[in-house]
Amino acid sequence: MCALLLALATLTAWSQTFRIDGHKAVADTLYGRWLCSVPQECFGTDWTATVELDSTWTDVVINGDTVVNGDTVTFDSIAGGRYYTVSAVIDSCDTISGQLTFTWLPVLELAGDFGYEYTEGTVTLNMPDGSKGNDWRAKLKWRGGITNGTNKHKRNYHIKFLDENGDKKNRRLLGLRKDNHWKLDAGQMDELRVRNRVGCDLWLDLARKPWYANDSLDVVNGSRGAMTEVVLNGEYRGIYNLCEPVDRKQLQLEKYDTVANVFKGGQWVSKQWTRTVTMSNPATCSNNQSTWDGFEVNYPDFDDVSPTDWSPLYNSVWFIKNCDRYDRWDDYVDSLGTYFDLPVMMDYFIFIISLQALDNESKNIYYSCYDRNVDSRLTMTVWDLDMSTGADIAITGDYSSYIYPERPVNWISQLAMVALPGHGGKIYHQIVKRYWELREGCLNTDSLVNRYQSAIDELEACGAAAREEARWSGDSDLGGKKLDLSVEMAYVADWLKRRMAYLDENVFVNTTIVGDVNDDGEVTIADVNAIVDFILSGTYYAAADVNGDGEVTIADVNAVISIILGSDV
Repeated sequence: MCALLLALATLTAWSQTFRIDGHKAVADTLYGRWLCSVPQECFGTDWTATVELDSTWTDVVINGDTVVNGDTVTFDSIAGGRYYTVSAVIDSCDTISGQLTFTWLPVLELAGDFGYEYTEGTVTLNMPDGSKGNDWRAKLKWRGGITNGTNKHKRNYHIKFLDENGDKKNRRLLGLRKDNHWKLDAGQMDELRVRNRVGCDLWLDLARKPWYANDSLDVVNGSRGAMTEVVLNGEYRGIYNLCEPVDRKQLQLEKYDTVANVFKGGQWVSKQWTRTVTMSNPATCSNNQSTWDGFEVNYPDFDDVSPTDWSPLYNSVWFIKNCDRYDRWDDYVDSLGTYFDLPVMMDYFIFIISLQALDNESKNIYYSCYDRNVDSRLTMTVWDLDMSTGADIAITGDYSSYIYPERPVNWISQLAMVALPGHGGKIYHQIVKRYWELREGCLNTDSLVNRYQSAIDELEACGAAAREEARWSGDSDLGGKKLDLSVEMAYVADWLKRRMAYLDENVFVNTTIVGDVNDDGEVTIADVNAIVDFILSGTYYAAADVNGDGEVTIADVNAVISIILGSDV
């Protein structure tokens, strides 16, 4: 009993904290330390700051100097992994001692008993600028599929903020949108820990806007966020991706008409590998259910609107299933564009092939319909990229693997059939052209490597990488493996270089046809007409500059005519 009382007293003492120039030093009882978030500019300097102590603290010693409330302390040469000793007497009774270290990542505190169902707790976000939430009321639960098993340790979380009455409360985090719903992504199975965050940021930069996006709609086709360090019930849990959910608000879908009870916008997510999700052999669908064999309704929420309406997704799935009714691939592609947002679909295709995101071919896709009464086309959004950039190497074999050959036919494999070398048709040329446009920008190899490297450099420089490795190396979540972010980053950098070179030479082969101004895969009178249109409009278009003299003139018309007359057609 005495030992228990001593342990409780020690825990109570550790629950006390202090501030440094207004920045909260968050107690971590697991390692006997405090973690304080400060601006990045403090690193690499001798930082002199005012210490604010709780009134119960006495005999305080920081790095060998005795201090009282309001004293200034100089922390020499702040750096990631640099520690400063702290000791104090609490309530004239309990003595605690530990170490203080700094980070420039936000530090997120969670308090509560959380599990598979939502339970109430508190959330406090301590930002590097010193701002913080004051123990916000919230309800949280574990989230995920395989990562949510009973034997898992580094959990993912759903967070829903509440007001003082227990009702929904919107909060703005990280300077992003204001909402009540946020996600914490653990990167539990990712030995780099940042694959999802970096991949989602890449997707936001790469993908074209949905077909309905305009200046009046703030459409974000993806999930924004930032890496944070999490302390759960006073124990360090490591680095997490705190991010927005992909939902109606993010995609700016039209709201359900609650007055007339009319469906407009809709959103669904694929969460399991099934024949319905792969669109190869759909199961029976019922509007009286919130799930459809691996798909789940995301909007309108089934608890709010039931029965639901699966028709936009259902019709698109069956279109893919019945693709064999088309004699020509170009006819198939023309029809494909009536069911799917084709430019976004092509970008999604290029994206997952480039990163070898094998868990995102059919699973982990959000399908969104802006307003089924206007246009039922579905826009795709990527999510959960932990198994990308060579992470699933045991399954794929090596960097050169393309897509799962054993997968049942889905829209990805169908698109691959008309987008691989050796296949004609306008979609092939459009996809290859788009790929090479992206290779000049965000898919540039050096740019790709730098994205991942910069994320890891930041974690290492602020000390978070070392803390994460110490916390989770050898855990069963990783199969007992040692966690070493720098080693994994070296692997990813090499993988990306080999992957992009392979795609350049074997998959997205540049087959630009001189004179194919309208990009339909052949040179015909239609290209002559296209050049004439450019001449009349005074517009310069590189593909229309057939003779390469830097301008679009009648000379280019003559050049195309010469190509047509000299061809076999």
